[in-house]
Amino acid sequence: MRARRAVALSLAATVMLSVTGCGGLPGTSAVIEGRRLDEPISDPVRLVPQGPVAGASQEAVALGLIRAGEDADENRETGKSYLAPSSVDLWRWSSADVIVYDTADDLQVRRTGPDRLQVRTTAVARLTPEGRYEELRAGTMVSVTLRLTKVGGQWRIELPSTGFGLWLDSSAFDRLYAARQVFYVTPSGRRLVPDTRWIEAGTAMATALARAQLSAVPDYLADAVTTGVPSNTKLAVNAVPVDNGRAIVNLSPQALDADPIERAAMWAQLIATLQQVPAVGSVSLAVEGIPLELPGLASAVPSASDLGYATVPAPSFDTAIVRMHDRLTRIDPRNVVDGPPDKRRSTTPTRDGDPARIPEGWVRLALSADGKEMAAVGGDLKELSRWRGNQFLPVAPFGERLTRPEYDSLGYLWVGGTAPDGKPRVWALATGSATERSAPFAVSAPWLSGRRIDALAVSPDSTRLLVISSRVDGSDTQLGLTGVVRAPNGKPLSLAAPWRQAQPLTLMRDVTWVEANAFAVLGRTDQRDPVRPWVGHVGAGLEGMRRRGAAAPAESRLAPVPSGTSITSVGGPRGLVVITEDNRILARAGATWRQIATGSDLLVPSR
Repeated sequence: MRARRAVALSLAATVMLSVTGCGGLPGTSAVIEGRRLDEPISDPVRLVPQGPVAGASQEAVALGLIRAGEDADENRETGKSYLAPSSVDLWRWSSADVIVYDTADDLQVRRTGPDRLQVRTTAVARLTPEGRYEELRAGTMVSVTLRLTKVGGQWRIELPSTGFGLWLDSSAFDRLYAARQVFYVTPSGRRLVPDTRWIEAGTAMATALARAQLSAVPDYLADAVTTGVPSNTKLAVNAVPVDNGRAIVNLSPQALDADPIERAAMWAQLIATLQQVPAVGSVSLAVEGIPLELPGLASAVPSASDLGYATVPAPSFDTAIVRMHDRLTRIDPRNVVDGPPDKRRSTTPTRDGDPARIPEGWVRLALSADGKEMAAVGGDLKELSRWRGNQFLPVAPFGERLTRPEYDSLGYLWVGGTAPDGKPRVWALATGSATERSAPFAVSAPWLSGRRIDALAVSPDSTRLLVISSRVDGSDTQLGLTGVVRAPNGKPLSLAAPWRQAQPLTLMRDVTWVEANAFAVLGRTDQRDPVRPWVGHVGAGLEGMRRRGAAAPAESRLAPVPSGTSITSVGGPRGLVVITEDNRILARAGATWRQIATGSDLLVPSR
């Protein structure tokens, strides 16, 4: 940890003062009032890095500047004390990327001249000034060259003319920043859709979150979601005070442009976003000090649900289907996660409408959200068919190299592949009894040009799509998160420009959503690393990729499943299930895996 020396010195000084300042522990003391049991504790732990000491070497001064980056003081005086006066304005700790590395042991200092040093480290992530977290490929090196000059007889640093930001070890990063959600609204409903931002921890978090909420919809969700905040709306004052649990958001006059429906959405968004601050219990809105109200509501609203808005809850399943050869067997997936050992392989009765069999020539099966329809692609990956009960609904050929199909919650079936013209395509088709013969239609995604589609997964709220794609030769595998742009009737029209996730993985076979803002992907970091499931959080990286708390990154990774071909979930990250190429169905057991069934597919509704 970068602050280890500073903490040790601070603790040593505290111990010395305690020993010299008193002859022992007091036998009695005055009674004082402590914290209430329900009182939120939001004050972050603050470590104060040590400033430069007299006679410090060039190397010590260079490392001191890096470690001073973890000082949460808003003026950063400790860090500035390492700089020559001409470089103070070049330290862009609030306006440049934050580089994240694991521990102080990863810092390397190399002399490149009599008065020049190069500091290098292996970076695991970077954070943009907008709060976007980007994981980096394993082994990514970053470096900065610093010039040392004498100021008052002591070595001080001259920064590069291009400026310098912050380098933080993982522990300091997690102490100084927190992943929080900013919420937007589905265009045709009252669902709140989360967008992850990393916000500085501390007393100003409510203000930072409010500013983020007032900003425009991010590019990857453009036209897929909307916001009730009128354009150019700002905070009227440079703070969001919290008074007795009530956050007071004072807005600029542009907020008055919102109609009643937009005003309700704006309020719901701000409530959902600001209630992630421990001290906030309700939110009131004002425009230049004048309360902004809605008919029938109090001035302070305690919940987005009071305005009719809510996030999509985590899916819960009471049925799943195991497919082996042409046979289908229903199981209770709740037993997979929490059931006793004698029930983990138990079956449940078939349901009315279950198909009697699915011929073995059909692979990559999917189950609709209502559990009444199935879909599969042909063994040559050039055909798609559906089954409603025992009714076989073939689809006219439209592409090849088709991915596993997936149903969304709005009744559309999705599949990726290659069109007859050789270009990548994402298709959707309407399902249901009234659309038995519907044909697939292309969903516009020009950003897929020159790539091939390997897998896709629709979010539980049906507003976002995870797409694994690669170059035609299979290289440069990427996982993109894209918003689904729909017509007013819900028909998918296009996919917004993607936001890349899971950057450290160089190979990915399959992906699935496990929660509203979390996913699991089957892949590996490099050729030496076996294929394993990784749990990822949108905009917050993969678990097991960098140090969090005391555990080394590798200690929190899930066990490998080298033969894994597909992944799904029967209930959150704990309910992960992997299907292998030799027809083993493996359920998560802590960080390892246990076989629960034999089969080529495990069908979970809307997966």
